[in-house]
Amino acid sequence: MKQDRETEESIDFASNLTGTWQSDWPRTKRHIDAECKLTEENMIGLELFMGKMTIRYEETRAVFTMPEIRFRKEGKERVLESWTFEEPINVLDQTDSQIALLSSAWKSHLGEADFINIITFESADTFWLYMGHSPFVDLHVREYFSRIEPT
Repeated sequence: MKQDRETEESIDFASNLTGTWQSDWPRTKRHIDAECKLTEENMIGLELFMGKMTIRYEETRAVFTMPEIRFRKEGKERVLESWTFEEPINVLDQTDSQIALLSSAWKSHLGEADFINIITFESADTFWLYMGHSPFVDLHVREYFSRIEPT
């Protein structure tokens, strides 16, 4: 058994980022339930958004897509419009299981800010990253993604 684990750990997952990845709400929720202390209000907000976004990594760019989201709040139907944006892929460094990417696509109340995303692979078809550039930054929430389409 130990030998199988060592073999899997030596696989270079990070070199295979290319493809389309879907936010994985069930896996993200398992992490939150086990590791995070979120309010009911936070969980309701996350359930609206998680599991919907896709990221398509190509050789030189990443394309992020979020579909339209409809929900009811205070008795009224609300709609969050769909969006797509892309950014160049700028790899700072990588190991067999992690990739550090520099991103400049994030805009906040402070203006445009560069930040580093660390993608951590659990397998060739599953990775997670911290939701560090969101209202959940201090909650240490991981968002998991599963490959839905190879290159």
